Amino acid sequence: MTFMNYRNLSKEDFDAIVTGELTHYSIWMENVLIDLISTQFSQPARRVDFERLLLRRDGLTFQDKIEIVRAMLPQFSNKLAAQKLKPLLTKIEEFKAYRNAFAHGTDVTPSNNQDGGIYIEIIARSGKEKLVLVTPESHEITMSEAEALLKELHMLRDELCA
Repeated sequence: MTFMNYRNLSKEDFDAIVTGELTHYSIWMENVLIDLISTQFSQPARRVDFERLLLRRDGLTFQDKIEIVRAMLPQFSNKLAAQKLKPLLTKIEEFKAYRNAFAHGTDVTPSNNQDGGIYIEIIARSGKEKLVLVTPESHEITMSEAEALLKELHMLRDELCA
């Protein structure tokens, strides 16, 4: 490829050309990488490597994976199972948010607490404070619901991957 003569351009034109060329080359390189990833993804023998290098990589969050699956819903051939999975993803997000309260929140249980509960304070992205209370009874309910959610997720995965 022949490059243009950048020396005769004004600063503004040079800036625009540089930005455009760099953007186009980035897009082209990204497309090649996407093609490499897609090719690898389509080869069942490479599934372990795909999972290790992309899906289990530090930095690809649980939320990212939820969003990827949500984006894949139209791709599944079993439309009924995909339709059932959509609201399940919302329940998974709710469970994840609840779990995050305990992983990232602050224990603010009063020292004179008599109800046997744990009080966790979290600060939402909006800056609003939220108090989460867990008691032995509420935790039993939460875990029962989590078990049912996991079973339903496994069932739908089996239907979608059959």
